[in-house]
Amino acid sequence: MTVKTKETINNIDFKDKSRKNETDFTRNRKMPFEDLMLFMIFSFKSSTASALRRFFDNLQKPTHMTQQSLSEARTKVTVEAFRILFDLTVETMTEHYNNKWHGYRIYAIDGSKINLPADKKLSEHYGTIGRGHTSPAAQGSVLYDVLNDIVADAVIGPVSTDERTMAKTHIEACKHIAAGDRKLLIFDRGYASFDIIETLENAGLHYLMRVRTKFNLDIDAQTAADGFVSLKQGEKNIRVRVIKFKLASGEEEVLITNITDKRLGVKAFKKLYFMRWPVETKYDMVKNKLQFENFNTRTVEGIQQDFYAVMYLTNFAASAATDANDDIAAARSSKNNKYEYKANMNELIGILKDRFVFALSQDSEGVQAAMIDDILNEVMRYVIPVRPGRFIPRKLPRKSKFHHNRKFNC
Repeated sequence: MTVKTKETINNIDFKDKSRKNETDFTRNRKMPFEDLMLFMIFSFKSSTASALRRFFDNLQKPTHMTQQSLSEARTKVTVEAFRILFDLTVETMTEHYNNKWHGYRIYAIDGSKINLPADKKLSEHYGTIGRGHTSPAAQGSVLYDVLNDIVADAVIGPVSTDERTMAKTHIEACKHIAAGDRKLLIFDRGYASFDIIETLENAGLHYLMRVRTKFNLDIDAQTAADGFVSLKQGEKNIRVRVIKFKLASGEEEVLITNITDKRLGVKAFKKLYFMRWPVETKYDMVKNKLQFENFNTRTVEGIQQDFYAVMYLTNFAASAATDANDDIAAARSSKNNKYEYKANMNELIGILKDRFVFALSQDSEGVQAAMIDDILNEVMRYVIPVRPGRFIPRKLPRKSKFHHNRKFNC
């Protein structure tokens, strides 16, 4: 992925697509286009002044750039530039990572509110939440390949955007990802609707969807653990398989799917549904470890640039972790450890933050590869055990009066 990233950023066609005007980035500047793109996808959140200082130090360039100059440079770059780089990670990772469940690539869709800096223009474009609706926020949503740790599609929009509307965008994107593979999408109960189910059926995609009580009276009336029900809307009719089982709490879980293979029973679908959990923990990675909400911009386009930049970085870090974990497993294969071990993501992000930009800036592919190998070797020094079966209770949501909307770099 590193080679493809460098090739893309240095490609003249990419540069032409990325700049708003033909005259942009034509003169020699302190931060040329290629360096600006590297800065924006690998700067990691901190104050702008600190990020610039660290960036030029990592490149070993005795250059000073003001925050105002950076802001002016950002306005000349399209959002599409960052979307292209994000899509590059999706294409590369999907090609190299191919873990499946019974022959299906498993995807989950989930949305999350994104807290934005207090700014009138952001409030007007994205909307507001909180008491008195005074806190700007956007709605984000991702399509996540849960078995291969890939954010496969991502969208951001006004906070009022319905998650089902965003889900339709993901469904359309999913049709074109991993062409030829069978794909199955997992949904939480907030997505269940005849419209979404029809969209999935028309797209030729498989699905597993949790549904609420009273979503459909025929589903509620089914007493068997595994059966079929017809969903009707006007003259339209969709036949779905209904799976029911009890949770440890005694609550009944109800799932619907269009997978009719009887070799896959209740136990298989129960296990499958809970595979969606990593899509929720992925937001912890994005918001807390990568500090996505600590924005260094107050423009509508700047928010969108940061959104796709952090999605690129999320996939990049996941790819680095996958490669490191393979090396960790190989290195420990002869040891009689009680647990398996994996890379510590906090340490991995810190190491990438300090050293990766310099590696990517190298002209020689051989030098670049050697530096990246050194980085991965250092990552292997910081491991944590994988303890199967651990259960971490979900935290209750904060009271409605709370809203952080904080900025560390004010």
